[in-house]
Amino acid sequence: MASNAQFIRSAQLLLANSSQALDLSNLRFRFKISAADVETPNTAEIRVYNLSEETIKQAIAEYSSVVVGGGYQSNAGTLFKGTIKQFWRGKERNVDSFLDIMAADGDTAYNFAAIQQSLPSGSTNQSRFKALVGALALPSDPNAPSYLSSTGGILPRGKVLFGLARDYMRDLSTSNDVRWSIQNGILTLVPLTGYLPGEAVQINSATGMIGVPRATDQGIEVTCLINPKLRVGGQIQLNNKDITSATIKQQFFPRYTDYNLIASISSSDDGFYRIVVIEHEGDTRDTEWYTHLICLNVDPSSAPDSSVLPFGIPQ
Repeated sequence: MASNAQFIRSAQLLLANSSQALDLSNLRFRFKISAADVETPNTAEIRVYNLSEETIKQAIAEYSSVVVGGGYQSNAGTLFKGTIKQFWRGKERNVDSFLDIMAADGDTAYNFAAIQQSLPSGSTNQSRFKALVGALALPSDPNAPSYLSSTGGILPRGKVLFGLARDYMRDLSTSNDVRWSIQNGILTLVPLTGYLPGEAVQINSATGMIGVPRATDQGIEVTCLINPKLRVGGQIQLNNKDITSATIKQQFFPRYTDYNLIASISSSDDGFYRIVVIEHEGDTRDTEWYTHLICLNVDPSSAPDSSVLPFGIPQ
């Protein structure tokens, strides 16, 4: 079977606590997962059908985290890992009951992790990052420290870190031209003009692309069959001839007729784009099995310039 062949869906739903897991993979369940290159937590909404009363009570009483996996037998993998925030139970109709699971990825660390630490003089970006990772109590991407400047950001005096860790992480990211987020429980940094290491995922008609990619003011919008290899900050490769593009002129800012407000498309025949938003939606007993992406050009020449306002309008 070819590596890009997409036959026979693979789906996994696990509820877990510190010592055991409850496997609900064989039941019908639906899910919608939202992940983005922003610091606020990713979320998942999951609906499981026709659980027994005993299993519902067990799930609500004993389990605090959830894992959703999906894809196909040739490329199955994890789509979401997070903590359960709410359960809802009810009926869709007289014969179908459901248990809804609302979950978030890393929200406890994001909302409540505080840091109270003094750093000596000469502290670097890497040492501050290490202290913040410890305060957040999350594993970090092994590549993350390499995206921080090793020559700048050295403090001549000692520094006291006191407050929410996310505020200091935001400051550190802004000063180093990176974005930080929590992806499946891992603290991740992505350069503003770069992308995470790894092979670009090709998306075309042979690998599961649905419909036609479209250039918008948010980025390049693409829909494909669920693929767990897609990750926020990673690359995809598109045939630019497949992208529907548009140019807006004299609509919002009549003075500036030479600026296109629509996302740029790579000048190469097959462009590389960085993923900034991923939304998975699936139903193990219905047709929905899609990943929706919003992507930006990774060409360094398209990086934001400090002399322009949003959409490329000069100051």
